[in-house]
Amino acid sequence: MSNVFAHLLRLPMRYFETRHLGDVTSRLASVQTIQKTLTTTFVEAFIDGLMSVVTLGLMLLYSWKLASVTIVAVLVYLGARWIAYGAMNARAEHHLISAARQESHLLESLRGIHSIKVAGEEPNRRAGYENLIHDSMNKEVGLAQFGQAFLTLNQVIFGLERVLVIWIGANLVLQSIFSVGMLIAYLAYKDQFALRVSTLVDRGIEFRMLRLHGERLSDIVQCEPENLGSDVSMVRSLRGGLELRGLSFRYAEGEPWVVKDCSFAVAEGESVAIIGDSGCGKTTLVKLITGLLDPAEGTLLFGGVESSRLGISNVRAMVGAVMQDDQLFAGSIADNISFSIHIWIFSVSIEPRSVPRFIWI
Repeated sequence: MSNVFAHLLRLPMRYFETRHLGDVTSRLASVQTIQKTLTTTFVEAFIDGLMSVVTLGLMLLYSWKLASVTIVAVLVYLGARWIAYGAMNARAEHHLISAARQESHLLESLRGIHSIKVAGEEPNRRAGYENLIHDSMNKEVGLAQFGQAFLTLNQVIFGLERVLVIWIGANLVLQSIFSVGMLIAYLAYKDQFALRVSTLVDRGIEFRMLRLHGERLSDIVQCEPENLGSDVSMVRSLRGGLELRGLSFRYAEGEPWVVKDCSFAVAEGESVAIIGDSGCGKTTLVKLITGLLDPAEGTLLFGGVESSRLGISNVRAMVGAVMQDDQLFAGSIADNISFSIHIWIFSVSIEPRSVPRFIWI
């Protein structure tokens, strides 16, 4: 869990901008499901498998004919579970997605409560959340009904198997091939085998279901992290200002340029204001300077050294920024400010009718 969270923190900003918060937390929860299955469930499956082999051996010693009836019943149950695996996997995936949407709606409502109250949209947000709850519960009930259907199928198959085994065993007793004590002992072994094997089949399906959680988790763990860099000695000896050479950025190929061929320099100790209409790219430019976004073209230099050589972590260690959409964390204002010791302080104010300020120390 710690490793996945550490990897998540290293993912580029673009990853978080294209996903809902609830979807990310839902994918993280798959770690706990995988952990539980590989620890508790795996041990149970190992014990069930061992007991099944032992009891099957004893059953074959008593009578291969009676044992074949039980084996056929097990194969029928296994076939039914295997055939229905695709449908069950799809239902489980739909339930996970609907639960993630519900959580996203809740987290976004709590995070944006100021906007909701100003607009008086509490009833609409509540109605939307209730609809998501209903959808999630319907998916959960459908998945539970699917599981109940297999429980009923298990009882029907092994109930018929028990009746058939008792009938055949009674005939063997009448033919003096079996004694009553042998039949009772065989039934005890058979019941133990049927219980263990059916549970083992269910555990096997649970292991197969891990593919779904693995695919959801792979969206995090297989995403390429940022190249943070590690040459701290270069940063300590750095002097000079900031320079942009032909910097350009757009969100995707074919999309319009948000920043195009931007070039300017800020000398050490100099204060610079960048002004412009809303939507002209001021915030995007700040994100490029702070390393939150990667430029499509051009070069960014700190003290004459390209940012790609410094590494993103070193750039962010030198630059302190207060963005217009910053979020406060739990704790005091001092706790929120003192993330690290800043070499350069970079404050930005981008509000309507206000002048952005770049302050370099």
